[in-house]
Amino acid sequence: MIKPYTKFYLVVIADYNDDDAHGIVHDNLFYWFDEHDMNILEYDRVDVRPFNTVHTGYMLARRALNPLSPSARQVFFVNTAPRMDDTKKRDTNQGEGFVMAVLKNGKHVFAVNSGFSLSFVKPAIDKLYKMNVPDDVNQIPMLLEALQSAGNIGAGQFRSGYVYPVITAKALSGTNESISPQFETLRGDELPLSAIPDMPTDSMIFRDGYMNVKTSIDPADLSGHFNDFAVVECHGMEIIAHIAKGMFNIPLHHFSLAPGSTILDYGDGKSRQFVEVALRGGHAAKAFTKQISNGERFLPSEGETITWRKATDEDFARLGYGKDGTPPKDLLESALKL
Repeated sequence: MIKPYTKFYLVVIADYNDDDAHGIVHDNLFYWFDEHDMNILEYDRVDVRPFNTVHTGYMLARRALNPLSPSARQVFFVNTAPRMDDTKKRDTNQGEGFVMAVLKNGKHVFAVNSGFSLSFVKPAIDKLYKMNVPDDVNQIPMLLEALQSAGNIGAGQFRSGYVYPVITAKALSGTNESISPQFETLRGDELPLSAIPDMPTDSMIFRDGYMNVKTSIDPADLSGHFNDFAVVECHGMEIIAHIAKGMFNIPLHHFSLAPGSTILDYGDGKSRQFVEVALRGGHAAKAFTKQISNGERFLPSEGETITWRKATDEDFARLGYGKDGTPPKDLLESALKL
């Protein structure tokens, strides 16, 4: 049973990336919260890269596990649904399952269980429930009634805009009454945590505003190698970086591979820190930029593989780095520009 708050801080993390889709979700969430006599005190929109569940999962964990964020009043509505769980055609455009995760800190996450969307909060989940969602929106009487009162516009395939807000508001109101005659209850079976994949290994998990590259490399893997150099490979590109205890513990305009500032607190003394690739005074991600034939350039994205190994003398010569780790001039000039 959800604690009967009536006022919530709502965080919407989704890959809509346009004001049209976000606007519909925003308005419909407010509508259904109001219908259930609840208020949204603050609505926080978080855009993530299209179909990218690694980016989605990381952003969710950063917000939901922040010990200084609002308490159980903070609720997460998460939707990145690439619909890649089944390659066959979908007669009603149905996608991955919609679930409710109750975290150990008391917060609730309503999310499409796609890819790695819930992987970064997995160790913090106390209970995970399947929500009973009919494949056909015509089996949701309360939604049809609301839409018909506005001229019968129809919900189409946009489940996150029309169906999931109903479920979220209804669940938060404290009821377990189904939204469809197809089911007896709103909340379905409790799911095992094995229904969620573990966090990806050797992966880029976030490209921040400084273009530092946060990775799922475990800081413990660097122990015993501090003050050595590493060859870091991502997006088909390689750099040489100082293996350091901190990203500023190296000369200016050098690359570092070091434990970063991001730490996820899972409670009970358990936490997870991430290794970052940074260019002191520059933008490390630009060193992994790939150029295609027409001259267009692509930065690496969350989910791409990133690996490291100890550098050899041959690596310094092959990649054009100075023995002290100074990057080649052309690479440095590119990586220092925005």
